[in-house]
Amino acid sequence: MYSFNNWYVAAFASSVAVKPVARTICGKPVVLFRSAGGTAVALEDRCLHRGAPLSLGECERGIIRCPYHGLEFDASGRCVAIPGQERIPDGATIFTYRLVERDGLLWIWVGDQRKADPAMIPAHPHHTDPGWAWTPIFLEIAADWELLNDNLLDLTHLGFIHRATIGGNPEAHSNAVTRTNKTERGVLVTRWLPNSAPPPHYLQTGQVKGNIDRWQEIDFIPGFIRLWSGGTDAGTGAYEGRREGGVQFMGLHAVTPATDRRCYYHFTQSRNFGLGNAELEARLHQGALDTLLEDKAIIEVQQARRLETPDRPFLDIHSDAGGLQARRIIRRAADESS
Repeated sequence: MYSFNNWYVAAFASSVAVKPVARTICGKPVVLFRSAGGTAVALEDRCLHRGAPLSLGECERGIIRCPYHGLEFDASGRCVAIPGQERIPDGATIFTYRLVERDGLLWIWVGDQRKADPAMIPAHPHHTDPGWAWTPIFLEIAADWELLNDNLLDLTHLGFIHRATIGGNPEAHSNAVTRTNKTERGVLVTRWLPNSAPPPHYLQTGQVKGNIDRWQEIDFIPGFIRLWSGGTDAGTGAYEGRREGGVQFMGLHAVTPATDRRCYYHFTQSRNFGLGNAELEARLHQGALDTLLEDKAIIEVQQARRLETPDRPFLDIHSDAGGLQARRIIRRAADESS
């Protein structure tokens, strides 16, 4: 279930350059490319002639060419050339979706285009602030996007699925001090893990040595989760707002529904330490990728089991509070856009 009237991340801006990029957003086929002036655009991924995907074609000087019979379309979706035919029929235009490039991301609105308000796009200044460094990871996951939302809003799984990477002690995660609060557009889950042994990837940074006070703040709106995590020396005031030093990560998790069985996962891990350290960056990037692949594996087998027994309900436990609120928010939005 998803709402059409919502901003979703269609791609990292850097991934749309010369070649067209295909996406399916809320069941709608979309092709991304750049105009002659370099502006990113999104069109319906369907040629008017016989329905071939334009994303299989070529782009040249802001024109996308159908791979089947060579019809050409500009960034507005207007057909501008038909091989062997001078006259172009009136109304030969394909649908154009509102697309906004911001903070290194391409945001798309596939619902009612009159309701597409760019002011609703969440800012992520950690992609542009010189005090932070980040690297992107893109995954396609064969599962309903709500399963990935559940995963990100219930971090008790870190001590089990990610024990060797970002997790650490399972008991510490299961017993974390947790609060779940509604926000204006979503839900915020806050988790404290006081006096914890630092997980392996924290030790790799060289920023911590002994036990730390860890925090995880998961801020959800449909299509976008900002996860601020970190830890400082135990007892130095992390929970009172004194978070200088230690380790801090600002994670961007943009989850975009493709269909009811497939979603896109755009992830970045921003950090405010070790800037310019290429070896550290490569190590942290690989560690993040390994972690996300662990999530991908468990979520995809969840989806497979769900399809085998679609009528069997889930058992909800106390750590599902954030995920359950997120599901209710998504359902309300879906009802409003239907």
